[in-house]
Amino acid sequence: MNPQYASLLIALPLLSAFFVPVIKAVSKKAVMPFLVLVTATQTGIAAWVFKEVYTTGKPIIVMAGAWRPPVGIDLYIGHFAALFAFIVAGISFFMAVFSWRAIKTEPVDKYAMLLMLLMLGATGMMATGDIFNLFVFMEITSITAYALTAYNKTGEAAEASLKYMILGGIGSSFFLIGLIMLYGATGTLNMAQLAQFAGSINPTVVQVGLGLIVFGLAVEAELFPLNAWAPDAYQAAPHPVTAMFSAFVVKAGLYAMARILYLMQSASGWHNVLKLLVIMATLTVFVAEFAALRQKDVKRMIAYSSISQVGFIALAFSLGSSIGVDAGVFHMMNHAIVKGLLFLTVGYVAVELGGSRIENFRGLGRRMPLTALAITIGSLAAIGVPMFNIFWSKVWIILAAVKANYAWAAAVVLTASVVEAVYYIRLIHTMWFSGGEGERIRENLAVGTIALFLVILILTIGVYPNYFWAVAQKAGADIFNVGQYIKNVPLMGVGS
Repeated sequence: MNPQYASLLIALPLLSAFFVPVIKAVSKKAVMPFLVLVTATQTGIAAWVFKEVYTTGKPIIVMAGAWRPPVGIDLYIGHFAALFAFIVAGISFFMAVFSWRAIKTEPVDKYAMLLMLLMLGATGMMATGDIFNLFVFMEITSITAYALTAYNKTGEAAEASLKYMILGGIGSSFFLIGLIMLYGATGTLNMAQLAQFAGSINPTVVQVGLGLIVFGLAVEAELFPLNAWAPDAYQAAPHPVTAMFSAFVVKAGLYAMARILYLMQSASGWHNVLKLLVIMATLTVFVAEFAALRQKDVKRMIAYSSISQVGFIALAFSLGSSIGVDAGVFHMMNHAIVKGLLFLTVGYVAVELGGSRIENFRGLGRRMPLTALAITIGSLAAIGVPMFNIFWSKVWIILAAVKANYAWAAAVVLTASVVEAVYYIRLIHTMWFSGGEGERIRENLAVGTIALFLVILILTIGVYPNYFWAVAQKAGADIFNVGQYIKNVPLMGVGS
């Protein structure tokens, strides 16, 4: 198959979103099946791209209009983009199936359009080779996320969306100013060429420009102190959307931050920006874990837990070492699976029992045993218990931090992990040992099948981590090895 078909990862959700009004005009009941069909097709394309990149070992580069960069705009689908385009599409498919059961608020056609655009934006952020296009895809992701946060039309949803929009606007402004500074210093927006020129940029421009970009992306990446929007948005958004926020929207922001940082690694003053990020990441883990401990709503508690895990990933990326980047990518992958499972199952409980307050989880092990079992396994994985997937990525991050002489940061995040164990064990105890009233509920087959698949994936990675660690290492090298990245991009005026 022609590698250029990889551009369908962008084209399919965009064209399908515009096609939704036509589907609605034919039959309103066909909107949700259409959403499932589009996300399933996207997953198939992403699986083919993943196989192509990991089998050949070469990135797929799509040049718009056949113009070579930097004159033309390119998509660069290397090991990282191939892996996460697959994860984005897969999670979107699962949540489209869940949406069919969970979304009753009208208008569902607008919901379907926004969900496709969210998938498009996150995929584009990870696949583009142009920094301004990255900004455009980031805006598509953000604007659809604001709208989806407010979708339930409650006062809390409107407030959460407004808070997200204000902070997102500030973040976008920071990012754009930083981008302008780098463009002014180099005269290019192509990422590979930007990396070529990085060593010649004035150190002050690099530090200020990168600092602004890091702060700008910290909103999407949910890093302290710019993550105040996240818990409210997670709680107010429809349940499938919450899972998508945690599983890949935040990952797109983290990837963008890591990609731009490592493109500039030959610039003077680069390490000072990394030190800033180490502090932000460590504070994110610490503050989020203690905030989670105080929550009485399970969905909000998992939201804080997700923010904490994002801090782990940011810490790994800020270490400036290849092992740190590999560990960060491994944790991104594991976190997407575990939080996808937890938000899916907790959201399903909220749909069936009318909310996600901790009281609704009393006796869940008797009323919805399969769902409670899936939440239990997701909770144990999130804590980092051995034989579950996150154990391995946490170990690699701790080892990488110690090796990079950040033992204090490793100690802080390990301490915070103890707090994480306390509130997840409290949830498990509530589900299995706290009585509760009500009849047993017949559990949904589709949701149960998705949950079972994610549980099997968690256990498989936990027991046999080597293959998945190797995949993460290749994706990590795609970010860290900037020299190879520059060689792969057919820049105009370089080579034949």
